Amino acid sequence: MNAELERVLDDLLAVKGVLAAAVVDVGGEVLAAAEREPPGFDSAGGLVAAALSASRVLGGFLGGGLEQAVIEYRGGPVVLTPVPRAPGATDPGEVQVVLTLRLAGLADLGRVRFQLPRLVAQVAAASRRSA
Repeated sequence: MNAELERVLDDLLAVKGVLAAAVVDVGGEVLAAAEREPPGFDSAGGLVAAALSASRVLGGFLGGGLEQAVIEYRGGPVVLTPVPRAPGATDPGEVQVVLTLRLAGLADLGRVRFQLPRLVAQVAAASRRSA
């Protein structure tokens, strides 16, 4: 696993309410994963890739690219945020990895969304350097 991505994920786990985080490529390979509380995403890469694929199809139907997906479960919400290949890219085809977060509850969503631009930039930089 990429040490720089692991450092970024450790920073993510320091955000109040983030219980698990992973960076998954569009093919379903988990590039890095960390958890403060199980379950994490160590073996869920294929599921994340399938959710991204379904979200892309829905976005195409609705006429826009996926910016973020929040899926609510009893164990807490999961946030999928595509990370573009290049800063400022808006084409869904320019997604190389997905930042995946499991939160303690919906109340944590606002705090995480506020920090997502910075976090996505860090993941993008770390994943570009590892490519």
